Amino acid sequence: MPTILFRNDQHVSPNDVMKIAVYAEHVGRQCYDVFVEDGSRSRSEALSRQARDVSDALDFGDKPYFSPETTKKILELRDAVWGMCFDYFGERGHMGKSTDLLRMDQDVEEVLDKLVVYHLSPNEIEEAEADWAHEAEFFANEGTDPGIGDDTRPQGSI
Repeated sequence: MPTILFRNDQHVSPNDVMKIAVYAEHVGRQCYDVFVEDGSRSRSEALSRQARDVSDALDFGDKPYFSPETTKKILELRDAVWGMCFDYFGERGHMGKSTDLLRMDQDVEEVLDKLVVYHLSPNEIEEAEADWAHEAEFFANEGTDPGIGDDTRPQGSI
């Protein structure tokens, strides 16, 4: 598990605080994490509390600051949402995450990049580099086929 260090110089804006507030509000009203075989769903007290705790901890001042405690709450909420938490329910019991929730998660990730620094142990670095090397194999040949990715046809040809 990476070590998380909290930044003292965060460079966060009121807009960043609003992104977190919107996320917490959406999770607290639209996301569910308890599902029963009969198809019913509900929000656990833990998820409701996490969303409420994040909302209550936000600094809406002109020069906002996220304390390490607030940042931990945001990280915990994000982790809970990416577990078994869904806000989209389709036919035949399909559960998923809406485009809005995915977009909000990206916003939260951008704000968290301003708040935390992840330090990996030497073993974690080695594992991550191996994963990246493996993933890179799938993209290594991209664009080398003249018919894919690079248009070498003369102007005006079809």
